Amino acid sequence: MDFVDFLGDNRLRRKIVYTKGNSDCIYCGEVADSREHIPPKVFLTSPFPDNLGIVPACRQCNKSFSNDEVFLSILIEMLKRRCFYPVCEYSSEVERRMNYNKKIVSDIENVLQDNDASYFDDRIQRVLHKLALGHSVFEISEGYCIEKGTISYSFASKMSLEEIEEFTLPFNITGEPLPEIGSRVYERILIIEHRLQSVENSEMFLVAPLVLLDWVDVQDFRYSYTCYRFANEIIVKMVINEFLYATVAFNLKPDVQGGDY
Repeated sequence: MDFVDFLGDNRLRRKIVYTKGNSDCIYCGEVADSREHIPPKVFLTSPFPDNLGIVPACRQCNKSFSNDEVFLSILIEMLKRRCFYPVCEYSSEVERRMNYNKKIVSDIENVLQDNDASYFDDRIQRVLHKLALGHSVFEISEGYCIEKGTISYSFASKMSLEEIEEFTLPFNITGEPLPEIGSRVYERILIIEHRLQSVENSEMFLVAPLVLLDWVDVQDFRYSYTCYRFANEIIVKMVINEFLYATVAFNLKPDVQGGDY
């Protein structure tokens, strides 16, 4: 994983890059007095990637999600083991996390006895909204302080292989407007040119290139995401621990452009 610095308009920089005393929280808009990793390390495993993405956040927003993030990471581990690997042991790192958060583990176990993880829906959506907002701001320089989004998610145990393969296809952004100049997402855009052979005279001719957006693999088998703006909608897709597959759509007002200052 290789992240580059934001190279766009400096008037947007305070909303995207953390600089002590000169940045705004991407979640509430107040002065940012802390940095936040996206995704948080709780969704990864050590050794952690050297160059995790960072966004500006105020301490209140940063800390207010912490318990929910730990909860979701443990829920995913427990569901994954329950569905796919019931005889396998948790890793030592996961064991430590669960032992440190026994109340969360107990609450999850009590609910899962009824096989109804939907009980946690509000809490799951809260975390997914937060993660998606961070990815959007970091990658495409948009999504700052959006309060609502349409969230859908599913667990791998409820998806077919075909559904998983379709979910993880790269975005086709051929013909779509380019994002804010200097945004990090430009590092993920792939232009594929190909030639076809004429049936009449066997000559080769170039067809319109295909423009795809690659996924960001934060850590193999643990976390990946992609996001892009299509017209007045930002779409963020995430795969967590190869078990939770989530899509968050942020609807933007028609008059809201990437370069609002």
